[in-house]
Amino acid sequence: MSQQKWERDILNRQRNIVFPDTVLNEGRFYRNIASGKAVFSTGQKVSLMLIAAFFVVVNTVAFASNFGIFLSGDKIDFRAWDIEPLIISSVWMLFWLFLTMKALFPPEPPGRKRRRGYRSSSASRS
Repeated sequence: MSQQKWERDILNRQRNIVFPDTVLNEGRFYRNIASGKAVFSTGQKVSLMLIAAFFVVVNTVAFASNFGIFLSGDKIDFRAWDIEPLIISSVWMLFWLFLTMKALFPPEPPGRKRRRGYRSSSASRS
């Protein structure tokens, strides 16, 4: 790849003003984290842990609130549609926990493969 093509590729990746470009950049961001190949600094790892901790705290408080209303004798205050945001938030929590675990504990690099060529025996040479 020539330097001009490389610079054009970098500029195209930084465009965040047109809708399809923002979606492509966001998809690339999540794909890099989920692949486990991304290398994070200490600050980035701490930030990912803070995001995951935020979702855990919010879901814990929401779950405790809904569970408390359910356990109280007040069945009038408990509505089934109060559970839907909790489920959606739980899915986001699991997503960020997954990304955080992939970032904090990347997979071990695969071992080096030995390439084997054709082996010729001394009997076949004669």
